Amino acid sequence: MKTLRVTNKGKKARYRLGVEFPPNQTVEITVSNREYLTVKAVRDFEVEIVSEGDKSETEHRHESAEPTEPALDVQSMTIDEVLEAVKEGKLSVDEALSQEKAGKKRSTLIDKLEALKEE
Repeated sequence: MKTLRVTNKGKKARYRLGVEFPPNQTVEITVSNREYLTVKAVRDFEVEIVSEGDKSETEHRHESAEPTEPALDVQSMTIDEVLEAVKEGKLSVDEALSQEKAGKKRSTLIDKLEALKEE
């Protein structure tokens, strides 16, 4: 088993092994050697091995790869919730903008986020 630090350098959220990798964010996951190759194969990912566990993967087969911190899904949030999350620092303005432009494209939210970005 390996613990990886994966940074998505792309502009879109990517999903691998049931884990969301938001754009320009780092996620730490624990994977097997085969799963490592699946993550390593993504062009936009910068993968760093944090630690390598023991060699017997059969003992850890049922361990799932989960992000250390759940990412906020802008698409399932209201405009006010997104703005609140940005103001509290739970979500960056750039990340919220990229998720919104890739998803629902709510012009009201995009305008308000761009105004916050300029401040």
